[in-house]
Amino acid sequence: MTHDKRMKSAFYLILCLLTFVMCNKRSEVLPPELVHAESLMLSHPDSALAILDSMKIPSPEDELQYATWCLLSTQARDKNYLKHTSDSLINRALEYFEKQDDPLRKATALYYEGRVNYDMNRAEEAATFYLRARDVAKNTTDYNLLCLINSHLGTLYLHRDLCTQTTEAYKLAHDYSLLLGDSATISYSFSYLGRASIICGDMEKAVEYYKEAIDIAEKCRSQRALTSACAEIAMAYTRMGALDSSLYYQVKSLGIDERSGSLDFSQIRLGIGETYRLMGQFDSAYYYLESALNTTNVYVKKNASQELYYLYRDFGKYKEAIAHNDLYRMYVDSVENINRSMKVAEIQAKYDRQKLLNENNQLLIQKSHFIKSALSILILLLILIGSLIFVYQRKLLRKERDIQKTKKQLQSHLVHLRENESVIRKNEGLIKSLSLQIEENTELQESLQDRIFEIECIRQKNESLLGQNKLLQENIENYIYKLQEKGIEIETYECLAVQNTVLHDREKFLCNELVKRMEVLNNLAVSPRYITDDKWTEIFDLVNMVYEDLTYRLQKDFPTLTDSDLRICCLIKLHLSNPIIATLTGISSSSVTKRKQRLKERISQHLVTPLDRETSVDAFLWEY
Repeated sequence: MTHDKRMKSAFYLILCLLTFVMCNKRSEVLPPELVHAESLMLSHPDSALAILDSMKIPSPEDELQYATWCLLSTQARDKNYLKHTSDSLINRALEYFEKQDDPLRKATALYYEGRVNYDMNRAEEAATFYLRARDVAKNTTDYNLLCLINSHLGTLYLHRDLCTQTTEAYKLAHDYSLLLGDSATISYSFSYLGRASIICGDMEKAVEYYKEAIDIAEKCRSQRALTSACAEIAMAYTRMGALDSSLYYQVKSLGIDERSGSLDFSQIRLGIGETYRLMGQFDSAYYYLESALNTTNVYVKKNASQELYYLYRDFGKYKEAIAHNDLYRMYVDSVENINRSMKVAEIQAKYDRQKLLNENNQLLIQKSHFIKSALSILILLLILIGSLIFVYQRKLLRKERDIQKTKKQLQSHLVHLRENESVIRKNEGLIKSLSLQIEENTELQESLQDRIFEIECIRQKNESLLGQNKLLQENIENYIYKLQEKGIEIETYECLAVQNTVLHDREKFLCNELVKRMEVLNNLAVSPRYITDDKWTEIFDLVNMVYEDLTYRLQKDFPTLTDSDLRICCLIKLHLSNPIIATLTGISSSSVTKRKQRLKERISQHLVTPLDRETSVDAFLWEY
């Protein structure tokens, strides 16, 4: 009675502990802000970033929510073309999702870890993360992500003039863009292949790819893809010295921007002006380079001033050249100041973000201390309860092990007994078939002696198996006596064994009946006549129908068998005697015996254990 009370108290205590653990389980449901931001990520990344920046940052204790916020924040900044200055957020996201069974999230985190490292001038680390992301993403159907991974990996190789690697990566990006089915993405992928062709020195191929990109972009009316392709093909033509073609696509790109309502064409005008300068057309070059100065983009002003300096210098207008050279130096200083300001802003943003993360980590540490203290108490209680349960369960396990051991031994003996009985029955069938052949007394004397020897070996095996079965039966009766309460299970097993035996006999009977009802096969035994070549196809089909693709299985397992061998195999399978086989094949009985011997040798070549002397090819094929 006291023991039952102790077990009941332990049960209630464990129940309370489980309730405590369940109450402290973290939510696996994402807040609506994160769900909304993710839904806008591809179509409106600016709106997604605004939502993520304005929402309350999830607590680091809610690992799923916090890791998702870190990942989406990094993704939104990347989609809005904001340079990454810190890897703290993406590191937290990757640390979590690497441990989860979610290949899409893991691949996305690895990809953006690569993007962050690339922006932070860690190209080798970026390449490693891209490659890891690609391996994981292969297990998903997110073709957009796979296209992004390979395109950025290709760009990384491109900047290092690695022709083969660049081509392979951009080719994969192109393949995935086709699977994605987005025309704009396909257009970009052709432009990527154009870049790869340029660094590989195949300028004509590059132009073909760019023209394909332009054609697709025009059809799907993707202004960005079209502008990008026109700008890049123009650069390709410039490198080829085809300045007229380069100018054509630059002017076309300018027209696209004007139609799309862009307010700043300075970069394109700069390129057109530079091309006119290379063509020696002073007035046109001057017009476009001067118009390129009408922008707030300091970088364009710097390059335009330098081009005007070259233009005036080439035409001997040194006063104007010096003036634009001074402007160029002034803009160089402005660019350096902007870069320094941006660097300071990046440092400040990195500091602010790191400060926020440190505060969150501090809260996490404080709560972690509390959880550790609570867990220590729980562990001590569980150890105490576990000790009590262990002592009690140990007694039960010993008893159960003894029962299971006896049951396994009983089952093993039953299986062995049924297997032996099955072998004995098969051997008796072989003895019967071989005895019929001996009674016909039509084979060579040597062959008859082999048959007699084979029958004697089979009988000896059966006697040995019967002796084993007697011992097995005695052991089975002893086990049954020990496990009388398990009698129903034993009877059920024995019934299944008997059913299997009946099914095997029924299958053999049905095959024999089926052969008798097939006129073509039945006539082979009843009224044997020489089989002409045109009849063998029908015989093969019928034999395959009765004996489950016999000829196909023989050809697969024993590829050295000839068509003639397959014919003999089919006739043996039909349990036809040597004289009948001789009549059907047009050879003598002694030749049939020799053919069987050669057939046995060919079959033995493909068996792990070749057929021994006492096993005939007939016996092997009857059971095949």
